[in-house]
Amino acid sequence: MTGHRGTRMLLFKAWKESKTRFLLSAATIAMLCTTVVLFYVQVQRNPAPIPHDLRTASYSEHVYLFIYRGTAKGLFTILVLFIGLGGLLRERRRGTAPFTLALPATRTQLVVMQIVVGLLEVVAIAALPLLLIPTLSPVVSQSYPVSESLHFALLWLGGGVMVFGLAFLCSVLLPGEYTALVVAFLGLFGVPLVAQVPALEPYHVNFLATMGDFGTMHWNLDHSLLLPSPMPWIRLVVFFGISMLLLWAALQVTKRQDF
Repeated sequence: MTGHRGTRMLLFKAWKESKTRFLLSAATIAMLCTTVVLFYVQVQRNPAPIPHDLRTASYSEHVYLFIYRGTAKGLFTILVLFIGLGGLLRERRRGTAPFTLALPATRTQLVVMQIVVGLLEVVAIAALPLLLIPTLSPVVSQSYPVSESLHFALLWLGGGVMVFGLAFLCSVLLPGEYTALVVAFLGLFGVPLVAQVPALEPYHVNFLATMGDFGTMHWNLDHSLLLPSPMPWIRLVVFFGISMLLLWAALQVTKRQDF
């Protein structure tokens, strides 16, 4: 299958296969961001049942604690695991592999289109807080800098492509509907442990911590505005490179699998 028409058909096939997972993931992050913004009003009006650190938090701290470092970041990581489930091995389990392999396209083309669509979906979900937080903040008489949201969107994207690469490789290697998801999830738990190895500590390999700028963020004098640390471009480039290696390995494995 060659030409623009063939590429569009493969992209559409990959999109159709992942559409439900993507839309549910995007809706979940969007609803959570909206809830966090609107919840700020309730914190101010009824602070009694709220922990002290949240009662006294500025709006910028509130957003950071719930979204960029807290619940939304963790949920984003888990949802990207679902987005990363792909490869032809899953189609064999569903019984659709013979039809897919009968298409006038190589295995490389089929898998590359799945990767392209999946990465675009990760970009879209990582960008949701960037679009929603500054836009919704005036509803609660607050403002949130676009530059700050962009900073964390890039950090989420850097970690998100790592999670996607891990999940995609696991789904290519491991049979079973949920095996790949469980192994990839357990792999995420291993990241902070590996990062604590003394020889690796200077390299900040814990991309999950990097996603929240953990340990490097600081505030202005009255804690009204988060002042993120400089963007760790080198670290993000390394994360991207490792992700590409994981996806390349998945492609090579798929070429050699017997269907």
